[in-house]
Amino acid sequence: MSDTIVSLPRRPFVNNGETHEEKKLKSTSRFMINKQSAVPLHIQLKEQIRYAIMSGDYQPGGPLPSIRELTAQLGVHRNTVHRVYLELQANGLLVSRAGKGVFVSESLSDSVSIRELDALDALVGRFFTEANQLGINPITLAKMTDQSAPAWDQRHPSVAFVECTAHQSVECARDLGERFGLHVQNLLLEELRKLEDCPTESVKHIVTSVFHYDEVCELLRDCGRRVHPVTYDLHSATRQLLREIKPGARLGFICHDANTEEVIGAQIEERVPEGVLVGCANLEAPELALKLIGEVDTVILSEPASEFCIKHCTPEHELLELHYALNNGSVEKVQRALLYQP
Repeated sequence: MSDTIVSLPRRPFVNNGETHEEKKLKSTSRFMINKQSAVPLHIQLKEQIRYAIMSGDYQPGGPLPSIRELTAQLGVHRNTVHRVYLELQANGLLVSRAGKGVFVSESLSDSVSIRELDALDALVGRFFTEANQLGINPITLAKMTDQSAPAWDQRHPSVAFVECTAHQSVECARDLGERFGLHVQNLLLEELRKLEDCPTESVKHIVTSVFHYDEVCELLRDCGRRVHPVTYDLHSATRQLLREIKPGARLGFICHDANTEEVIGAQIEERVPEGVLVGCANLEAPELALKLIGEVDTVILSEPASEFCIKHCTPEHELLELHYALNNGSVEKVQRALLYQP
């Protein structure tokens, strides 16, 4: 079978005589939540809904159960269902219509590989067949798999996040892991530069900031790994910090590299009063950073530049630490790649 990427086909409508209530019960009962699982409830529900759409159980334009129906049937808080629907809307899989409910998007933004779906169905079939030959029923097997999956994922991560600082690498790997519902290994860029071979064999996807994307692609050129870029936004705490800077302050931004200086410096300038930002500098040109320190009374700095700034600033300087947050849109693109291009 070819590896053609196609949109999900519509299935013909069949009226089998079911009542409205029977259809609603059937629609919600296909989802099951295991509250003892290590996998977060919203991840369990989101992936089940996503698969139901991928496999054609819900047609483009067709309605999904209401939040009230799913909440009652699954015994979860309505905010859990609401969060799942919002995230799937952000993915382009669902649309919300005021006063009518939530529906599968008429024009799905995600494409599905027929080969991957067929391979997955075949794998599940073999899985259950072999278990049945050992006398293990499907429900028991599903429970055992659910209990074992998190530990397996810890030992054999399929995704790694690469950054130049330990703090950022750990924080972003953790955040991505929560978003993806799996364990994400954190790697330092310096460690990757020193590796004589490819990262762990189980790691198939490498996520890194757009600042390091080209270098990581070059380092992994012969490894057959997929590299995905993500972008950063200023963290909400940092945005609040910038809003509180007085108009008469003389602010300088100091960071680790030129790419960060250009991108984040522009975001800082947008959020402070006009004329407050004196300039930006990075540690690739330390002499310019030193000169900037002498011209300002307030320094906002990224974590990699903290040691330099603490060493060279005076007690009269006010030091403000800058924090990043992963850009939601760029993370969603990576998530789609992980789901549909394994």
